[in-house]
Amino acid sequence: MAKKKMYTFSERRHSRKGITSTVLGSISVVIFIALTYFAWWSYGEGGAILGSLGVTGIVFALCGLVSGLTSFREKHILYTFSKAGSIVSSVALVLWIFVILLGVS
Repeated sequence: MAKKKMYTFSERRHSRKGITSTVLGSISVVIFIALTYFAWWSYGEGGAILGSLGVTGIVFALCGLVSGLTSFREKHILYTFSKAGSIVSSVALVLWIFVILLGVS
């Protein structure tokens, strides 16, 4: 049997907060990877510059997580970016917390 083509004419769009969440979470992950490389390259002697960039990455992850979770309250939208942004921001925040706990111990 041949498959019928399905057309959708819905007005649903992607959430702006979900897209923002995905972008902020991705930036936080990129900052984490870059700072991990620079800390390894400088043998752990990164100093205050790497630390302040790390705090910036944590703030991006938190803002992305809050933005992603609040985007689920919107009606008649597609939740693809909301889900992706929440997951990426959560993973980034867990990575940052892990690094902080390693530094404290």
